[in-house]
Amino acid sequence: MARLVKVAGHLRRYLLLYVFLAIAIAMPIGYYHAGFFKAHKGLVKDAILFLAIGTLLPSMIQLRAGKMGREARSKWKETVVALIVIFLVAPAMAMLFAGHIGNRLIGIGYVAANSVPASSASVAYVMLPEANIELATVLVILSVLIALFAAPLYIGLFAQSVHVNLPLTQLAKSVTIALLVPLILGQLIRYFLVTRRARELARDPSAKLSCRSAVDGEGEIVECLENKISSSIKPILSTWTMVFMLILISLLIANKAGLLISKPGLAAYIITAQLGIYATVIACLLVASLILKIRYRDHMAMAFISLTKNESVAAAIAVLAIGSTAAVPAALIPAVQPIVAILYVSASPLIKRLLGDAGVAG
Repeated sequence: MARLVKVAGHLRRYLLLYVFLAIAIAMPIGYYHAGFFKAHKGLVKDAILFLAIGTLLPSMIQLRAGKMGREARSKWKETVVALIVIFLVAPAMAMLFAGHIGNRLIGIGYVAANSVPASSASVAYVMLPEANIELATVLVILSVLIALFAAPLYIGLFAQSVHVNLPLTQLAKSVTIALLVPLILGQLIRYFLVTRRARELARDPSAKLSCRSAVDGEGEIVECLENKISSSIKPILSTWTMVFMLILISLLIANKAGLLISKPGLAAYIITAQLGIYATVIACLLVASLILKIRYRDHMAMAFISLTKNESVAAAIAVLAIGSTAAVPAALIPAVQPIVAILYVSASPLIKRLLGDAGVAG
């Protein structure tokens, strides 16, 4: 387990480098073996779908859906602002930029990439500037649930605007497979692997000794044990997520290497547009935080969950409902998303001075 912790830490530390390496290696492979990808479209589609769901599943296992009620009620103002930014501001800007991409399918994929939720892995960024992890968890869970309806709505609206026929049933099916199935499966795995195990250990006097001194009451002991079990499996899930994500990015890029090499301006436009969306999201959240007197810790939680999207969901939806060409944005955005997140972590002292460390209770 200690070795796996080191591997997970190494991958997290150098993830951005590995993303660039994956793109750099996949591009020439895809370009010089374009015939293979054309001849095996069905196989490639199935592989993309498998990798996308495989990337998403660990995040769904880590979600603690039962914990969100109290925090959502006490932080309703912060929750509403973040959800407005996630599901109104970002998709609206994506639709605006997507209209100028020049490829209708990639434009639809770009809207999909900005309509999907964050993942529990996004909470890792929240921990770095000591932001509100409980609020971040609530926002992840709510964004997953809302995306079940919002993602097909935005994708369908944009597809209709560019005269691409995407039946609602097809979109609903793709979102169900890409998001709802992993959510249900992940929560079932969590119940048997973590929750039920914690309850069994709570009945064992020797196993629960480590939690006795820290908490009072049987319920808190179960929660403490659940946290310990979650921590023990986290390196496995983190490594699983990052390895699957890197393979997925490589396959998506290799599959459309010819298009990206023949039209380098396409990739540049997608990345530039995404940076514009990030800048707008940050500006909206900062203005809202200043006006509504939202605390620094809450603001940072809102920011990271708004900025970081689970692009494996977008890739799965694109492949299922539209085609592999539409998955190009989902492959490119992970190259810039971590940079923006880390830069915002670096800016945390400035944000803290701007908003005030304590803030005003809200």
